[in-house]
Amino acid sequence: MQAGVEKLSRSGHPAVPEVIVGFPRRVISDYAKEWHADLIMVGSHGHSAIGRFLLGSVAQAVLRTAPCSVEIVSPGASGPASSHPMKILLATDGSDCSLGAARSLANRPWPAGTVVKVLSVEELIVLQNQMITSPLSSIYPASLIEELLQDAQDRASSAVETAKGILLRAGSKAVSDPAAPVGEPRGVILDAAKLWPADLIVLGSHGRRGLDRLLMGSVSEAVAIHADCSVEVIRA
Repeated sequence: MQAGVEKLSRSGHPAVPEVIVGFPRRVISDYAKEWHADLIMVGSHGHSAIGRFLLGSVAQAVLRTAPCSVEIVSPGASGPASSHPMKILLATDGSDCSLGAARSLANRPWPAGTVVKVLSVEELIVLQNQMITSPLSSIYPASLIEELLQDAQDRASSAVETAKGILLRAGSKAVSDPAAPVGEPRGVILDAAKLWPADLIVLGSHGRRGLDRLLMGSVSEAVAIHADCSVEVIRA
């Protein structure tokens, strides 16, 4: 702890030490709430089996219970952010929480040369009855399927343009691919970040809790656990 305080102080960031006894997965979020923290930063143990277990036991619990934004910092993160340009992947679905994530990025003094790539995934149609094996065209009219796919593409394109507008108006460099990728959002985001490659993935949190999270899963949680780079989950 003292080494961390000294390193932050040398970089010009005021820092104070605090030692708390208890279970980290619970105490960290409780203290953040008491202190009115804006951001919790947790180091990732990497992507070995034991690393994912440790991440799941502490950082995942913090992601689920934190009252504020959380960043899972990759072991490969090199040097202070103020010293080199960054490649940031912003994943958006056009929701209020995604717009909040875009505004959070836009309001920060990133290093010169930093580029934000805005990504929105055109999610595949999921059947209500997963036991159905017939082609979609035999169940739904082709015109309806085309309409649903076009609607999904339009929503994804609108989400990208809205987020880019927020960033560009703030003077940030924002780019995007010509068309929204199709697939399951968690896998598409992870693949896009690895292929680019990104230094940081940023997502907005929908704040799901309890049964809703169990049934629907959490895109941000899955990305934070499996990404090769740092991941920040922004909570309004």
